[in-house]
Amino acid sequence: MNLANGITLGRIVLIPVLVLLFFRERSGTAFWSACLYVVASSTDLLDGYIARRYNMVTTLGKLLDPIADKILVTTGLFLLVDEHLLPVALAILIVARELAVSGLRAIASADGIIIPAESLGKAKMVFQTISLTILIWNQRLLLIPGIKNPVNLHSLGMFFFWISLILTLVSGVWYFRWYLRLSGVSSSGSEEKE
Repeated sequence: MNLANGITLGRIVLIPVLVLLFFRERSGTAFWSACLYVVASSTDLLDGYIARRYNMVTTLGKLLDPIADKILVTTGLFLLVDEHLLPVALAILIVARELAVSGLRAIASADGIIIPAESLGKAKMVFQTISLTILIWNQRLLLIPGIKNPVNLHSLGMFFFWISLILTLVSGVWYFRWYLRLSGVSSSGSEEKE
């Protein structure tokens, strides 16, 4: 167990704390839940940076990191669906894509093919974090001094969510195309980031 893996495990430990805090704040705006979601999401960047910078990339880290990400995102989606802040069909699309890509990676790994993380997948994660943070905050309007009309945060969160959904689906297709291309050509792939 090294520092990078410890940070990844910390992200997993923060998830039940996020759920408890969210339901405690249920009657009002879930500001602190949104803050905790940002902190938990940020550990994904931190553990990856530390693992690469200090040569701490391990098999355990490669396994835990995507699992922690998927549990965090799925938890955020379920909380929003439960509060009727997000349509269930949209959450199902994202969870189905995540499960499909995870299954594809397992199949590819058994074939000796490593599917690398790509820029669309990274952009998807950024937009998911932004959108879920705003939606978890559950603040409909934000009054900004000097601006006549308040900012509708739910609409803003949904705007970012739609971008993340498009990136999620497009990147999912990219992963499947990458696998089909590699499985027909080579039994070895590119290096995958942690």
